[in-house]
Amino acid sequence: MRPRMTPPRALAVLALSALMAVPARAQDLSPIDNFFTTLGTALTGPTGRAIGLVALAAVGITFLFGRMNLGLAVSICVGLVILFGSATILGGFA
Repeated sequence: MRPRMTPPRALAVLALSALMAVPARAQDLSPIDNFFTTLGTALTGPTGRAIGLVALAAVGITFLFGRMNLGLAVSICVGLVILFGSATILGGFA
């Protein structure tokens, strides 16, 4: 019985498959990078400042009416410090 794949036939198949190979069109992550860049800019820019102002105003109003939860007020303030200091914090890691 004769083998199906002889060495010349194997080389021909290998050469043909190498000639037919198409380079991979790898995608970069620029859409995801753009999304997170836009989100970071929004949170640390004027939109984030407006949200922080509303949060601090809510803390002030609850303090005014005597219904302030100290833990919640401190966590809001710490969250705002982390949010607006994040560029400096991440700059230290880079």
